[in-house]
Amino acid sequence: MNRFKTTLSVAALSGLLSSLLFLWNPAASAVATRSFSIDSGPEFASGELEGATALSSGALQVGVRFSRVGLEGASLIYSLARGEDGTIFAGTGDEGKVFAVRNGESRLLAETGQLMVTSLYLRGDTLFAGTMPEGRIFAIETGSGEMRELARPEGAEHIWDLDVFQGRLVAGTGPEGQVVAISDGGATEVLYDTPQSHVMALDVDGEALYAGTDGESIVYRISGPGSAEVVRDFEGTEITDLDAHDGTLAVAVNEMPAPRRATKAGGSRPGREARPRPGKGRFWRVDANGRAELLHSDDDTHFTSVRISSEGTMFVGTGKDGRLLRVQADGTTSVWADVEERQVLDIVIVDGRPVFSTGDSGAIYQREARAAEGVWTSNVLDAEFRSRFGQLHWRGEGAIELQTRSGNTAEPDGTWSAWSSALSEPGVVRSPAARFVQVRAQLEGDAELWAIQLYYLPQNQRATVENVRVHQAASKNRDAIPEASTELPLRWSISNPDGDPLRYRLDYRGEGQARWREIFSEDHHLTKNQYNWETSGIPDGWYVVRVSASDENANPGNLALTTEASSEPLRIDNHPPTVENLSVQRGVLRGRARDVLGPVSRLEVSIDGQDWRPLHSTDQLLDTAVEEFELTLGELTPGEHIVAVRARDAAGNQGIAETSFEVR
Repeated sequence: MNRFKTTLSVAALSGLLSSLLFLWNPAASAVATRSFSIDSGPEFASGELEGATALSSGALQVGVRFSRVGLEGASLIYSLARGEDGTIFAGTGDEGKVFAVRNGESRLLAETGQLMVTSLYLRGDTLFAGTMPEGRIFAIETGSGEMRELARPEGAEHIWDLDVFQGRLVAGTGPEGQVVAISDGGATEVLYDTPQSHVMALDVDGEALYAGTDGESIVYRISGPGSAEVVRDFEGTEITDLDAHDGTLAVAVNEMPAPRRATKAGGSRPGREARPRPGKGRFWRVDANGRAELLHSDDDTHFTSVRISSEGTMFVGTGKDGRLLRVQADGTTSVWADVEERQVLDIVIVDGRPVFSTGDSGAIYQREARAAEGVWTSNVLDAEFRSRFGQLHWRGEGAIELQTRSGNTAEPDGTWSAWSSALSEPGVVRSPAARFVQVRAQLEGDAELWAIQLYYLPQNQRATVENVRVHQAASKNRDAIPEASTELPLRWSISNPDGDPLRYRLDYRGEGQARWREIFSEDHHLTKNQYNWETSGIPDGWYVVRVSASDENANPGNLALTTEASSEPLRIDNHPPTVENLSVQRGVLRGRARDVLGPVSRLEVSIDGQDWRPLHSTDQLLDTAVEEFELTLGELTPGEHIVAVRARDAAGNQGIAETSFEVR
């Protein structure tokens, strides 16, 4: 959370009092009142910005205004170069064209016949264009548009970047991962051969050429043919772009969701897709002493391009949501531009200001001036259930107005309410009850917004009780009989959509009866979905248990909701079976076991105190409440003997009877 400003105006105090009255209102449960809070840089940055800037420090300000020039037929503008006279050259896909743009007007300069112009470099009046998928480099005269193929480096399918080093044009290529030097006549020489598949980015600073690769995200410092050192091996799957200025190196490193690319030792791979894919972005700065600092990271997007202005301010383009970030030397970050297109693909600095190109729809954006006003729109806020909205508070200074709109679909559509009339000071939300809501803020001049809080009362949701049952301990022995107990462990499942604390009440009735009886008194407050029912005072039989769940602990009486569910008939059996008519005649044991509920589940016999042995019923099935049994005892020594019979029922109760007899 960011710092809270404590200066309150009379209007703010009035709004706070209204909020407290809203919270106290008996019709709105104080326990259930919730709020949306937006008071951090990432939260503001996640919204939509139009002429507004979201600072990483947690403030929203009026930003800058950009002009837009769209290039007809261009699905994306992958590369830019700037001329001394302010002309911007743009390389496009998917038709591989080159345009010249000046003063908001564009003209087609050349058509390469390739899928995409991936890199541009201007030297004098000649514009060099690197392309894919055939890895060609073209030289274009900026005045006449005359174009010739300058070179096609051997093995290259992609020309990812171009620069001039030690007087020669150099190219970063793939899938051979080489830095290639090209003479004015088109002769090529491998300046440095990396172990990686693609050299994605090049930049020259003083006597050094920096090269960034994919697969292994390594930045090399190349000082001459075959001579290089590793600046840093970054964690990630690709160096998308880098820029060097006065000894400072800015590096965009991405961790992409696709499998890690193979190096040449593992074989080459198909060409890298030109369309940026979502990933995780990391923005690093490396100083002249080789010290690397992570200035900004974002797990929701990858970074496509970086540039350093002459003042040392750094700009980073994103591959999702079409944003240009401004990063200061101390790591302070702001959303400098938020455009309709999804990708910012390349950046050039003109007069200290960024000019950038986009994908999804090819366009060029150029800063015009500080905007007179800025508009910020929040993400859709989900109250989870239909809700009544209360107070809308904010903290800030200057001219600020807030509006809201609401609806019941996750994406705003024609069913949503219109934007409400504006609030110039905190007050009650003017949008109708709904599940979803958005907030829009308009700032003018030097206004600054620090935090927003919107209160709401969700509609109370009814819990659901299911599967009222007796808990059976797990056993691997399917024939096991439970230990006898007068406690019945009752359990039930609960679905509680809004998470309100619940109170349970339990009743029972005999099967076939209508009257319900309390299992425990009203003084007992049960809040767990389990209860051990002591049944020793209840006659054996079959009973139905009813569980009622109420959210009265979180909602006042008129808003509390109750739900209930009943079990299947449950067996209560606390009395043991009896063994009757036990006798031994002519070496044959006979008798009968009887239970109130049945069935008799097990019969056992013991002679003269020896181990209990299974005893079968006469029909060999233990499936009724009365079971006859008969057993030939076999040869016994002459004299008096004692035989005992034990009977168990399904509840584990057992009864024993014994008799003595004499063998002559």
